[in-house]
Amino acid sequence: MEAERSTTVAAQVPTPSLSQRLTAFRGRRRRGPNFAHTRQGKIVLPILSLAIFFVGWQIVGMRTNPILFTTPIKVAQAFYDLIKLGVLWPAFYGALRDLAIGYGLAAVVGIVVGMLMGRSPVVERMLNPYVNFFQATPLIALVPLVVIWFGVALEARVAVVFILSVWSIIINTTTGVKDTSPALLDVGRIYKLSPLQVVGHIQLPNSVPHIFAGLRIALGKGLIGVMIAQMEISVTGLGGIVINYGNAFKTAYLLAGVVTASLVGVVAASLLEVIRKRVFPWTEDEGSGGWKAAI
Repeated sequence: MEAERSTTVAAQVPTPSLSQRLTAFRGRRRRGPNFAHTRQGKIVLPILSLAIFFVGWQIVGMRTNPILFTTPIKVAQAFYDLIKLGVLWPAFYGALRDLAIGYGLAAVVGIVVGMLMGRSPVVERMLNPYVNFFQATPLIALVPLVVIWFGVALEARVAVVFILSVWSIIINTTTGVKDTSPALLDVGRIYKLSPLQVVGHIQLPNSVPHIFAGLRIALGKGLIGVMIAQMEISVTGLGGIVINYGNAFKTAYLLAGVVTASLVGVVAASLLEVIRKRVFPWTEDEGSGGWKAAI
């Protein structure tokens, strides 16, 4: 009797499905801290990734023709040689200067034009064909025209950076302004804010995440513009290092120039992130509702 009763009770207990088992398993996994999100994981995992990358690079470089590829040790030696010759630091600062001027002008013009297009349907319909045209055009093809207009000096390099960068900023700023909540605009009308106050207190703060997304995209394009201008127009700076040592089949020195150009982008992106955090702190925590949660 007891055996029959236990068998009957067991038969009445439903067997959990596969999805229920998976859900319970995920729940148990979430209870334990993920190593990637711990303080040790944030330090150890990037270091481990870099170690694996450089070891793999070293192994591949040692087994490859030095004209085709090289090792990180030889690239480091090339860095040292270029610094010792007094070539690398002037090239680094020159690339930062070209990027800062061209990108800064693109940021100012892009944000202003984007605000106008976002606020005025008339302006948007008038300028949108040009923005879409230049955004879709391979602007590198305009480099010869830039040389005809500005020559081969600093002005031409700044123009190339500006032309490549400005369109992404315009598009993202326009999107940010148009995405402003109608409820917030109604609040501005209730308090009888002027158009300038609406821009400064409502639309511009709402557009900051979009603007910085456009600025990040434009930064990459601007750095490409710096290298194109220095390689194709002036043959100077980091672009000159890449071209000259590439023509001489000195791969280690060529890669040293490429890595230095990447460092220019890292420095510029870090400065952009510092500005975002210091000037627009409400964008730090996107999950909290941003600046709208504070009003």
